Amino acid sequence: MSADTILNINNLSIHYDTSAGPVQAVDQVSFHVRPGEALGLVGESGCGKTTAAKAMLRLLPPNGRTPTGDIDFMGRDLLNMDEESMRRTRWKDIAWISQAAMNALDPVYRVGDQMLEAMQAHITISREEGLNHAADLFRAVGIDPDRLNAFPHEMSGGMKQRAVIAMALALNPKLIVADEPTTALDVVTQAQILARLSRLRKERGLALMFITHDISVVVQTCDRVVVMYGGHVMETGPVREVFATPFHPYTMGLTNAFPTLEGAQRELISIPGTPPDLLNPPSGCRFAERCPFATDLCRSKTPALQSVGDERQAACHYPDQVEDFRTRAALNATWQAVGDRLGETVQANVSLEKVLSDKPLVQVEGLKKHFGQEPGFLASLMPGKRKASTVHAVDGIDFELFEGEILGLAGESGSGKTTTGELLVRLQEPTEGVIRFDHQNIAELDGPGMKAFRRAAQMMFQDPYQTLNPRFTIYDIVAEPVKIHRLAQKEAIGERVVQALERAGLKPASVYNDRFPHELSGGQRQRVAIARAIVTEPRFIVADEPVSMLDVSIRAGVLNLMRYFRDQLGISFVYVSHDLPTIAYVCDRTAIMYLGEIVEIGPTEKVVRERKHPYTQLLLDASPEPDPSIVKPPLESAGEIPSAMEPPNGCNFHTRCTKAMAHCGWEGRDVMTAISEWRIQDGQVNAVGAGTVEGLNVHFQPQAGKSLEEVEAELKTIMVARQPTLVEAARFAHQGEALWVHFAEAESPSRKLIASDHGVACFLYE
Repeated sequence: MSADTILNINNLSIHYDTSAGPVQAVDQVSFHVRPGEALGLVGESGCGKTTAAKAMLRLLPPNGRTPTGDIDFMGRDLLNMDEESMRRTRWKDIAWISQAAMNALDPVYRVGDQMLEAMQAHITISREEGLNHAADLFRAVGIDPDRLNAFPHEMSGGMKQRAVIAMALALNPKLIVADEPTTALDVVTQAQILARLSRLRKERGLALMFITHDISVVVQTCDRVVVMYGGHVMETGPVREVFATPFHPYTMGLTNAFPTLEGAQRELISIPGTPPDLLNPPSGCRFAERCPFATDLCRSKTPALQSVGDERQAACHYPDQVEDFRTRAALNATWQAVGDRLGETVQANVSLEKVLSDKPLVQVEGLKKHFGQEPGFLASLMPGKRKASTVHAVDGIDFELFEGEILGLAGESGSGKTTTGELLVRLQEPTEGVIRFDHQNIAELDGPGMKAFRRAAQMMFQDPYQTLNPRFTIYDIVAEPVKIHRLAQKEAIGERVVQALERAGLKPASVYNDRFPHELSGGQRQRVAIARAIVTEPRFIVADEPVSMLDVSIRAGVLNLMRYFRDQLGISFVYVSHDLPTIAYVCDRTAIMYLGEIVEIGPTEKVVRERKHPYTQLLLDASPEPDPSIVKPPLESAGEIPSAMEPPNGCNFHTRCTKAMAHCGWEGRDVMTAISEWRIQDGQVNAVGAGTVEGLNVHFQPQAGKSLEEVEAELKTIMVARQPTLVEAARFAHQGEALWVHFAEAESPSRKLIASDHGVACFLYE
């Protein structure tokens, strides 16, 4: 192993033995990691990136084997190490951060005890020392040390992921392997965790291997990148150089398919085809079938990974033609030729114009959806705990969807986007408010009227695999709505199915008719879901995160399809997502939702450019940019969305807003949050004792030997550190042996028009 590397993987091959033969998941892969370096492993699902990482830790399933290659970590041969030595290496020298934090934590075990157990399995440490060390780690990742006593279910998703990062840091490992650590998280939580992880890596001198399919995350987080495809390394080098001036056609295709906030007017281009079958991998270059520049040489001979610049390598036979390849790869026609060869449509020439109709199709007025939550069995037995709670999922929203428009609903999980979408197609009934379709209240529809509405309003769900009947063929899935609504008979049904499938880009339809969902790729399944949605010729479609589970290379095709259907068929869309770059690309107007309310709405370009509401600014700051020329400042502290069961006083966003004023709705819970954040920053609390929130107010007992004056002085210092206006809003009172902090009740700001087509709900614009 080279002296300047901590990990060296050389000619590694990994096979999974199956009844049909070995699946060659990784084939002759080589790369290295330097001390303190962040290396990104990027590629589509099934490219072998996670398999390669698991082989390092000897975590492959029983049918996994490594026929060739070696993995050298700090002079140790990991593949031939005995089991006990490998057990000591795991976690102490190489730590793993998994994709699903909830699955990595024992649900019946307090988080602090789990961290202590991990430490004591490798080093001799007392319980007191271990918990003190765990408290320091929690502060480092931005969690109140008091949370060490919590069970995993008592923590939010972002907090659980931070706890897993703290656990990975517990024994000061030399290398951390992070496998899609932020995939299931909101864009804001993702940004906070990535910023914290990057800072900790630099402070502690750790090496990081970051596995993901999201090139924007890699660009903003990593130093170097390894681009994998079909079990091979396609390209490697400094991350910003690789994505700014790619050498391999596959890397070119990835950069063309990824939307950016700054380049929303640039047409996205998808890569036709699917990754190769690794049970019977093709000879030659694994990407040749989908490559627009492939020759007979590419199909017959595997290109070696060769130097193409300073610390840059690419596995392509024609590095001398790279300038021509880059120019041609930026054209949709180049990839359409590949699609024609593979019998797949590359949706091109979509309109980038956003011409709005002035005729509303759907009108929403005062819409609310509240869910009652009954207390659990144990809580029902306790005095004072029997009261049922209410989840304010949607809390009084108004908007219109115009004919031939794509309206984006953006926001974090818990903001009410999906519930709003389900209300629009009447999959749920509203608590209050009215939804009008073609000026008719949909709540009053029944019988033939309701059936007609069901035909006119369709829904596309996030996970196409779970919404397609696994026992139905593709033909049966798409034909079912036609039969239910009696839109055609006998041969005419087949004609409508073929038309819908081919409009959705599945050409020729005869290839897919007799297949089942499990026989299709993720992108093909999503196109089947689209075909099923459009086969009834609907007036509008609610698309709930339709591309969040798709690989980068096929997202662009689905987004372009939505634009095509808007322009050619006049279908209106409500596009639900927390991904601002895709919203900026596909949507005509955008509504920003936060905790059940719409806080900003207007033309997408104007919302992105002007970002009037502080929450819109936060979302855009948190969105990672794949453009290598853009360097975003880290976003370490932005808090988490409050519980919809107990919405904040006044403005829902004031708890996280850097511009919050005294009249925005501060309350007692915010004082408790200020104390928690003070502790995270290792601030000392010497006078303020136990606090109790009662309504909007809070009262504190003094610590032993401390006066109420000392409690008030210390509390004011803590509150000013949180936000100076928090003290301005408070009224302090000494009552008996307690210090009370009183706050006034405030209303949530109503939405005001700051332009003819741009509305904002914020006290800054009162």
